[in-house]
Amino acid sequence: MELRHLRYFRAVAERLSFSRAAGELRVAQPALSRQVKALEEELGVRLLDRNRVRVQLTDAGRTFYAHTCKVLAQVDMAVAATKDTATGVGGELIICNDWRLSNPIVLGAIAEYRQRYPRIEVSLRDLLIHEQLTALRAREAHLGFVAAQEFAAHDELQSLHLLDAELLVTVGAQHRLASAGRIRIADLAGETWVITGAKETPGLREFIVQTCRLSGFNPIFAPPVHTLESVLARVTTGYGVCLWPEFLTPSFPTNPLVRYLRTDCPPIELRAVWHRREDSPLLKQFLTILRRRIAESAPVRPKARA
Repeated sequence: MELRHLRYFRAVAERLSFSRAAGELRVAQPALSRQVKALEEELGVRLLDRNRVRVQLTDAGRTFYAHTCKVLAQVDMAVAATKDTATGVGGELIICNDWRLSNPIVLGAIAEYRQRYPRIEVSLRDLLIHEQLTALRAREAHLGFVAAQEFAAHDELQSLHLLDAELLVTVGAQHRLASAGRIRIADLAGETWVITGAKETPGLREFIVQTCRLSGFNPIFAPPVHTLESVLARVTTGYGVCLWPEFLTPSFPTNPLVRYLRTDCPPIELRAVWHRREDSPLLKQFLTILRRRIAESAPVRPKARA
């Protein structure tokens, strides 16, 4: 059974006339009759009662007609959606989602993209960082966002510098440094660090170790947790301190039991990552918007005086 058999049958069923259906389809009437007869033989049922005067649908024919219309409508939708995706006017753009996405550059780019391309569905998939990299390498997602220390150069993936995220030290309101405003990492010697696990933030522990050692001490770590909410809960209740990307502070309700302190800790670099061979026009359109927003967010350097 082929799609043309279904289209031929639908034309006859809607017009109840082989001659009119043949004219609409631009095929010879004997050929149309043979195709419909072949369809009936394949199904093993009579779909049409016909004689020299009229053509009528049988009960089985009415059932088959209803399903035929649904099948052909789905096929037409699939063809249209495929063409839309290929030309960049429709389809689905899949972006990996976690805390790294929640910065104003990316959020602004997504909002602009959805406004400019309303027929494209932007799907945000919640994935841990190692799941993101796996999905990108398998081309099951179009785009992800990672910290530089989480991403080892890989031949299959390409990346783009997104921003350098300033890091704040987060302490409880009763902490000895809570009113300091600005501190040095060296001031945290002897403190316990609260962090998420290696699956959630690979490389974070090593980053803190390196940063603390450059300030003259070895850090102490609490058992890792799984979410940023858990990190804040432990900091709030006095279990320790943590590093917190500044761009995330608007994403969490104001907590009077937490203080965010500026520090001499180096920023972390965030990068946008995608498969090197990904040629989706949807991704290309999004990257065009993203690159412009990255450029617009760059600090303006004063011109040198002549």
